[in-house]
Amino acid sequence: MAIVEDITAEGDRLEDKSISKDQLTIDIERLTKQLTVPAELVPGFMANQDDAGLSRYLNKSLDILYEVEKKVEHPYWEEIEPEVQLRLMENVLRLNGIRDPWSSVEIHSIIQGIIPHLSNSIPLLILPTLKPYFASHPSLSSSSRALSRPVGGTDSSIDLHDVQPFKDPSSWGIINLLSYSVQHLSPVDFEKNIGLILPPTLVLMDDWEPSYRLRGAEILDIWVDKIDEGLMKRMGIDKLLIDSLIHTISLSSNPPLKGLLHITLKVIQKCTEPQSQKRTEYYSEIIEKGMIQGWTYAPSGLEGREVLMNINEMLEGMMEVMGTGIIRWLKNIIPNLLQPLQFPPTALVLPHYQSNLRCLLRVMRTLRKTGRIGRWRGQILNILCRLWVQLKEKRGLEDEDDEINDNKDDIEIDVRTLIKQIFKELSEQVPSVRDDEYRTLLDLSPGMFGDLISSINTTEISS
Repeated sequence: MAIVEDITAEGDRLEDKSISKDQLTIDIERLTKQLTVPAELVPGFMANQDDAGLSRYLNKSLDILYEVEKKVEHPYWEEIEPEVQLRLMENVLRLNGIRDPWSSVEIHSIIQGIIPHLSNSIPLLILPTLKPYFASHPSLSSSSRALSRPVGGTDSSIDLHDVQPFKDPSSWGIINLLSYSVQHLSPVDFEKNIGLILPPTLVLMDDWEPSYRLRGAEILDIWVDKIDEGLMKRMGIDKLLIDSLIHTISLSSNPPLKGLLHITLKVIQKCTEPQSQKRTEYYSEIIEKGMIQGWTYAPSGLEGREVLMNINEMLEGMMEVMGTGIIRWLKNIIPNLLQPLQFPPTALVLPHYQSNLRCLLRVMRTLRKTGRIGRWRGQILNILCRLWVQLKEKRGLEDEDDEINDNKDDIEIDVRTLIKQIFKELSEQVPSVRDDEYRTLLDLSPGMFGDLISSINTTEISS
């Protein structure tokens, strides 16, 4: 059986040779030209997305990419010059992004099978072609060093929003070309070409649209490991990049920019020494601007809840790196986690309650050794007992959708579990609450609080 397969494979290769290199080039060019996204399908400012048109385009692109994948396996493909390969494959690489409306996970997967067949020179060939799409950044000199003052003053970044070629319909997927290029450059080639990489990265990071800011941060995340921190400091771009990231965090965008805090911490940790004053200042700035201000200025309603839940996630991330250092902001943290829990626990707000309680429990455990949680036991017990009573009395809302009701029970069970865990944690940190507050609750209403208190291993209370 193995002999038959070998002969068949050899026969395929001989048959492939019957196609000339020129014909292979023509065939691939004919296919990849069809991958150009029509201008009417490229999302623009205040434009409605054509879902039907995008669906047709995605199906067509999948079929084309399957054919392209077969073509690049031809023996003659490796003989095609890198410049020609780039010309043929530019549209393919522009599609290499799973979040773009004209792309998909399936398309991205096929492209990953095509990429290993491309010349290693293509990333270097791409970079000069990107320059016309991105304006010069006012905080960078012509040699891509950070300026002490932005060209045009502190508001000069606003001028970047006047002309943005990378957002034109003809520029669809141009960010994917930048991403591909930086991802496949060696550290040596990266440092040689940083003047072509840093400006577009910063232009994206300082864009007025949050989605582009996140794309810029994600590109930074790709290449920051390829550059020496000493070079970043000599160029002065370490502070420039970190300030931009922290400013983006402070915007509290909705929908939240997932992964942004991770990227920011990664850059801070690369550019500062452990336990240094500078690192501490950056961490403090993240909490002040991203969380304290975020709690203050979060919008109301569903939009605000999404923002607040993201703040909880970021706070948990900051606890991982700061530990008990968050105690400095405890007077802001605990009230802001407790305050929303006073309202009726409808199905729409239960995910928010779940997030707040999970974060509160994490705060309590992080500060266990400080002994500071005991000062907040009154507020914690007051709010959580009220919430527990409302959950016990609640048996569903008649005006909720079926889909909401399906998910509500699991979330409500988790909320109850989190309340029990917080009560247990509080009793471990402040043993006196077992004899005082918990006993008072049992005396007040054994039926209401019995199962809550019994979840805590306290024989004294039940006696």
